[in-house]
Amino acid sequence: MDYREFKDKFYLLLDKGDEIIASLTALCEKEQLRAASFEGIGGCDHVEVGIFDPDKKSYVTHVQDGLLELVSLNGNVTRYEDRPYIHAHAVFAYHDEAMRAQTLSGHLLSAQIGLTAEIAVTPVDLPITRKYVDELGIRVWEFDTNP
Repeated sequence: MDYREFKDKFYLLLDKGDEIIASLTALCEKEQLRAASFEGIGGCDHVEVGIFDPDKKSYVTHVQDGLLELVSLNGNVTRYEDRPYIHAHAVFAYHDEAMRAQTLSGHLLSAQIGLTAEIAVTPVDLPITRKYVDELGIRVWEFDTNP
């Protein structure tokens, strides 16, 4: 992982073997980012995405291995229990065994870089953290009324 800061934005370059969520977390910890948005593209070789099931209060997950084109990555960073909380969604393209084009998308749980990835992170000065809402089973934004 390597990154540079230009004009109030961080440009993150990930290498083969890097993991996206862990890399974003490391950047936010090192640069003490409290809130941010991000977007990116790249190539992965192992991903896990989920779709939240509100009845079970858990993710239905799908794991895919092989060459996966990261077509779109977007999300935000807030804080939960004073640690970076990465909320990401992603779309991947790949070929199945019959070489038909397929897509896989959802809440990004994990993605290992197989080639490289380029992610732009834009810090924002907003008083937003996360709180856990038991009846939903998820963490949602919490606006600080005394920033």
